[in-house]
Amino acid sequence: MAIRIAGRRSIMQDDFRFVQNPYRVSEIYNVDEPGTYEPLMYGKQFDEFYTKFFLNPLSKDNNRQVIGAIWSSYTANRLGKGYGKSMLMAEESKRINKNLGASKLKHFGVAKDDIAANPFVSGYCSFKEASEVKSFPAALLDAVAFILRSDCGESETVHQVLRRRICERIEAEENYEGESIRRALEAEVRRHRSLALQLTHKEVRAFNEHLCSEDTEQLINRMAEIGPRVKASQGFNFVHIFNVFLRLAGVNYVTYFVDQIENFAKYARRQDQNIRILRESISETSPTRDMASFVFQMHIEAQHAIEDWWDNIEHLPSLDPKKKINSTRIVDLQGLANKKEAILLASKYHSDNRVPGSKTPNPLHPFNEDIIEQVRRSESGNPRQFLQKLGGILDHAVSDNRVTLDLAYVQPLLEDIPEAISTEEEEGEYSNVER
Repeated sequence: MAIRIAGRRSIMQDDFRFVQNPYRVSEIYNVDEPGTYEPLMYGKQFDEFYTKFFLNPLSKDNNRQVIGAIWSSYTANRLGKGYGKSMLMAEESKRINKNLGASKLKHFGVAKDDIAANPFVSGYCSFKEASEVKSFPAALLDAVAFILRSDCGESETVHQVLRRRICERIEAEENYEGESIRRALEAEVRRHRSLALQLTHKEVRAFNEHLCSEDTEQLINRMAEIGPRVKASQGFNFVHIFNVFLRLAGVNYVTYFVDQIENFAKYARRQDQNIRILRESISETSPTRDMASFVFQMHIEAQHAIEDWWDNIEHLPSLDPKKKINSTRIVDLQGLANKKEAILLASKYHSDNRVPGSKTPNPLHPFNEDIIEQVRRSESGNPRQFLQKLGGILDHAVSDNRVTLDLAYVQPLLEDIPEAISTEEEEGEYSNVER
């Protein structure tokens, strides 16, 4: 609980009506503690995201795989940081997994019978040196764990729901459900000759046994205990087994989102071998090549870090956003493209942090629309920088004992301010000449 100093008025609580500053000094996404999320901030790119990576693939009976990318290609920000790529991939994956995609398909107008016949799931992973996630197999195994432990329905995990669906589909023997599922899973794995799996391998056998049991926590803990060398050498085998598990459950589509791909170039020792394993695993191995899509987080520096192996050695599908032929597989996030998107994002942060029961003149209080627009422009529409700047303004106001905010007070706090906003200025999309 925050302290209150005797005799000092709390401007943040008493005047601005916030429990605390809604904006963190460093607005970096954390998958375990995501904080405020407002999908409307993505504008038209949000529908693009679902159309390209889910609706279009699900419109096909077979060959559903997409190898694509989520970009932020603004050339003045070569690292592409702060555009919400990680949050979009992870938070939407959680929402998809909550009911195996049913609510999302309903939102986009898919017929009820088609919704029931096309359940799907989505996973998120990232290259992380601290966790020894330095290879594609290790990263994608994390994506499998992400899916399995995701909440589904009222009180279950995706793992438990998939297991229950398999029991119903194979008419598993009562009291021996785990063994029935394991036999069915191994029989289906053997049917895919391209897998060439050693089902008797110690780690593979343990993974299968926990996957077929009903205890999700034990399964996730067992996966976490797999060492980095085994993850690097066997990781894709676990991914393939999981894809077979999905098919047994009647789930014939999955998307894997891979974040921080530039870290692969920094940490992986044998990048060329890793890329070769990736190509063979996602493009040549069934059932993965038919039912699993792989979408990579990209920006200019990430593209430069991997393009020699990606394009020139292994000839994986191009992820270059400048090539029009790739546009059906790429979503290029544009940031806060107009005042409306900025207002929606700020309003969501405010509502999540208001003093309970408090009333304010408007959702933006203590800001107004002109301040929000000026801050958006000063940060070229970058969502992270926009949020951090709003937080800094609030901290300055508290320090200055300022209980009301206007443009005259805010402007000196902004760097590289574009032309002033006039009241007659027409509202329209913010266009960035660099894009």
